[in-house]
Amino acid sequence: MGAAITAGLLVSSQIWACVADEGYHLVATQLIQGGKRPYLDFFYPQVPLSAYFNAGLLGVFGQSWRGLRASSALLTGASVLLVAGFVFARIPERSWRLAAAMTTALLVGLDERVILYGTIAQPYGLCLFLIVAAFRLVIEAVDRPTGWVPALAGLCAGGAAASSLLTAPVVPILSLWMARHTRTGDRLIKGICFLAGAAIPFLPLLWLTVQAPRQALFDVVEYHGFYRWSVAHASSPPFGQVILSIVWWNVRELVGLLDSAQGVLLVLLTAAGLLFLRARPAWEAPRRPEFGSCTWLAGGLAVYLAAIPSTVANYFVLVIPFLAILASLGVYAIGSTIGGRLRPGWLVLLIVTLFASGLARPVYETAKDFRDHRYQWYWRAYEAIGREINRVTPKDELVWADGCTYFAARRVPPSGMENFYSSFLQLPPTLAASLHVVPGARLEEWLAAGRFATVVIGADDHRVEALGLPSLYAHRKTLHGYEIFWDRIR
Repeated sequence: MGAAITAGLLVSSQIWACVADEGYHLVATQLIQGGKRPYLDFFYPQVPLSAYFNAGLLGVFGQSWRGLRASSALLTGASVLLVAGFVFARIPERSWRLAAAMTTALLVGLDERVILYGTIAQPYGLCLFLIVAAFRLVIEAVDRPTGWVPALAGLCAGGAAASSLLTAPVVPILSLWMARHTRTGDRLIKGICFLAGAAIPFLPLLWLTVQAPRQALFDVVEYHGFYRWSVAHASSPPFGQVILSIVWWNVRELVGLLDSAQGVLLVLLTAAGLLFLRARPAWEAPRRPEFGSCTWLAGGLAVYLAAIPSTVANYFVLVIPFLAILASLGVYAIGSTIGGRLRPGWLVLLIVTLFASGLARPVYETAKDFRDHRYQWYWRAYEAIGREINRVTPKDELVWADGCTYFAARRVPPSGMENFYSSFLQLPPTLAASLHVVPGARLEEWLAAGRFATVVIGADDHRVEALGLPSLYAHRKTLHGYEIFWDRIR
């Protein structure tokens, strides 16, 4: 089952739609692989470990999105195996072990958000694997007298946080849970080993911060705390209005999580699992706290992600493995108590069929896009545009494009254009220059002045006509929903 799910994730990683934010992650990876440094040489509003990890993969697989996506799919598949193995080892009734484990694996592996975001060249796949691995290692650590298991657990938890701060709560939640439930060995020593392991993955960030403290502070902290909302929504309303807008946006995203059969079913089954634990305080007493740790991880991550300014639904993919464990416990509770003599296989088949039905809409839409040749947001389109850019543009000439197109064409963006969102930042000129940020108005001046040898821009972008691009270039071609202009008129 695990192999089949992993194979499905691998296939999805190669054909599924591209995500716009994937572009700047790929560009950062490309730049690092070429010797540049985040914060010092380009604007990068993320912690750096995932980008360095992917840069290393580029050295193995070559400059291709396929290898990076395949790596994410394999890591996500490994996380599916880890959560399924956890459930299999902890369900007391032999007749239910395999059924509960299969339920867990399928609730993760067939989740729409896991399929989409766990298979792209963003940190989600790596983070899913690391937080689940940290969880499994902490479960083992409470019964181990030595400190290497807690240290390895901390290394995984810290690695996830150093790849994406979206996973930051995992470190304190697991360290506190381990301190409370340790049965063998010294709690203090284990806690120190865990925190020491968690600190190691942050060494690249520390190294970069020592070299450029102001840039690192802005990119990692200030941007997300004070600028992200205005950048994401291209507006700068008064402070009070911003707070209300953030609250409304976050509530809408949270409600949107339940706008699918998968979301509703996962929440209902998780609730059944939690009610079972509450109603059966003596059930599997030695193992009960381990399921409780899933509750703390799912709840802590969910609250944290819900509180992030301008949160988005795809962040909650990080909660799904722990919800799936609790949901599988809910399926076990239904089958072993309410279901009476109902065979586990039939109940699992019913639950999984209902859950898998939630994939019908995205699969249909993807198939329709391919049937109607609407590839604008697929890698097939970016690769075709990249080939066209390289055909008409000399190697060292400047190109205006988005991140995915730069990566597909194997072109280095002009300084200040590495991250599309940076153009919306409104900063003092000196600070902007130190951050390698070029204001949007300045970029448009460059565009209108014909500074770029080739321009790739959305066919419906108002700047095509507003900036007079057809009069600046001798050649124009429409390809996959984009306009390509080249051969500047001198």
